[in-house]
Amino acid sequence: MSKRIGMIYKLEPQKLQEHYSFNRISANDIDDLATSMLDAFRDTEDFEGETLEELGEEIREIVESTFGIFISDASFQIRQNAEVASVILISLYEGKPLISELFTRKKYMNLGMASSLLKKSINALLRLGYEELALYVHPKNVQAINLYKKIGFIEL
Repeated sequence: MSKRIGMIYKLEPQKLQEHYSFNRISANDIDDLATSMLDAFRDTEDFEGETLEELGEEIREIVESTFGIFISDASFQIRQNAEVASVILISLYEGKPLISELFTRKKYMNLGMASSLLKKSINALLRLGYEELALYVHPKNVQAINLYKKIGFIEL
């Protein structure tokens, strides 16, 4: 795995125009989430040759709290045309919320889905009493870094 940039954000309420319907994540969604994740990551700096099965296992481990406690109340998906379009998965890492995954299928990129999911999760985390949100991002993922900075994340 290549070196990632750590970023942190002191949570503040987000104005959210709910153009999308946000759905919770369940274990029944794992295969659909993995399919979307593969589409989102293939041919990008984040893709390390993982198979659909490996991505499914990675998501299962997040949802089943293997890597840290999964915060289901702050993790969401957006579905479009009966498929998973965009996803955010939040877990606790060292006692603080961490964006475990945030991805959007290629054909749904640049429609504000990732931004909407991030804002929805931030508001949910505030309601749950959390004060910060952390993440790690590939240094060449400029589009994601710009989104995070626009929200107010700062590099560690």
